[in-house]
Amino acid sequence: PCDGEVLEGGASVDESAITGESAPVIRESGGDFSSVTGGTRVLSDWLVVQCSVNPGETFLDRMIAMVEGAKRRKTPNEIALTILLVALTIVFVLATATLFPFSQYSVEAAGSGSVVTITVLVAL
Repeated sequence: PCDGEVLEGGASVDESAITGESAPVIRESGGDFSSVTGGTRVLSDWLVVQCSVNPGETFLDRMIAMVEGAKRRKTPNEIALTILLVALTIVFVLATATLFPFSQYSVEAAGSGSVVTITVLVAL
């Protein structure tokens, strides 16, 4: 498909694939309504169209390139938040990993008591 100019004829054209508009539009030679976009369909009558753009430079190709180039980048706040969440996760994992050995050491050092790992873990 290519974009082009209507040389002869007139027809109602379905441009819903490009514009989203469900109502067909009239395209005819000469005047303001003589251009057609690649990817549209002729619903009634006939048209003779001359391609006016090179392959890869059509309206549809430019729209696809624009959407692909619009990937959103993270803001500085989002980057800082990601770093903070990773750091807090590491701290939490290290704290929970040391609870049981510390609790055992505390019980042995005191000479009495029980391991309180679950209580401390719930407190976190």
